[in-house]
Amino acid sequence: MNLKVEEWIRRYLPANLFCTACILIVSYITFNATNDRVLTAFLSSITGTACYYGFILIRDVIKTIKKHRLESKKYSFISFSKNVRDMIVEFGFSEVADTFIVAPAFMYFFPLIIGDIVIGTFAAKFLSDVIFYTFAIIAYELRKKHLSD
Repeated sequence: MNLKVEEWIRRYLPANLFCTACILIVSYITFNATNDRVLTAFLSSITGTACYYGFILIRDVIKTIKKHRLESKKYSFISFSKNVRDMIVEFGFSEVADTFIVAPAFMYFFPLIIGDIVIGTFAAKFLSDVIFYTFAIIAYELRKKHLSD
């Protein structure tokens, strides 16, 4: 089990730290510029999505290119399509629920309840991640088991 946890941490933590930093910056700037909690919640959520998946996709593409080189294969559009397919299988359900329901609601209400935009956004991000990763890890393990290159 420890090896699985280490694998999940290596897979998800760097992307999560990067997107968390981006979310906190965007929420701080947006709220201070507009004083609009709804706009802040949605821009923070969209920023997190773009930063997270951009990070994961770039890392997966680089990993696949290295693997293909070792096997003397070319990285092609089909290879890229498989990288994208794997991300959709792994994150599809979790992301739809997180982006359109869980994260915006948490990012709206938690800063309001806590009384601080940055701390509330951080708490919202943390708690929505618990829900997100529960489903993403299940899908990741199923994808590894049932989908191959």
